[in-house]
Amino acid sequence: TEARFRRREGGTGMAAGGSGSPWAMAINDLTKLADGGEAEMQEGLARCYAHGILVAQDFAVAVRYFRLAANQGNAAAQYWLGVMFECGTGVERSESQAVSLYERAAAQGDVRALAQLGVAYEKGRGVAQSDTEAAARYAAASEFVYGRGATPELVGGAALFAEAIRHLEPIGERTAPKSFTYQLAVRDMVLASRLGHAGAIEKLASISSRREVVSECCM
Repeated sequence: TEARFRRREGGTGMAAGGSGSPWAMAINDLTKLADGGEAEMQEGLARCYAHGILVAQDFAVAVRYFRLAANQGNAAAQYWLGVMFECGTGVERSESQAVSLYERAAAQGDVRALAQLGVAYEKGRGVAQSDTEAAARYAAASEFVYGRGATPELVGGAALFAEAIRHLEPIGERTAPKSFTYQLAVRDMVLASRLGHAGAIEKLASISSRREVVSECCM
């Protein structure tokens, strides 16, 4: 849905048209449901504001709705709110708060949160550095749902790589290397590479060769 909306808007991230347009009506309906307390709608609306889909990009509003959904136990919102805290986007940067949110999402099996915890332990971000703990989180991300012995290339890593490509496709990977959406795509690419996905490793090498600016918190 997110990619479809963005393609219809031409990949610009522009807000929807006039108040009577179908897109404005859609965002109004989504807002009503979110304000009514539906966690999934809150998380979806937060992503709209974070990426500038159908609405003007507003990180503070995105954080507010991510927080509402996260407080209701929505794993995706917990992960994304963790990203906002780790990067200091729309909220004061706090790596420890980010890790706390990743832990909550990971406890519900969010593969991105599990992999991101691996990065946190590997880099010592918000937690004491530990290669052992990092390896355990990467293994858990690879094995989740599919069971022990799952191949990173085919499961966890592939899922993250697919998410990265999903972010890149509607914006065009050469058109907005400094955009929030592009940075998130690179972030998922890094997570996929940590799980051993060959395609992600190759793509990251290409990004590096073009010397594109990537936020430190993505790496």
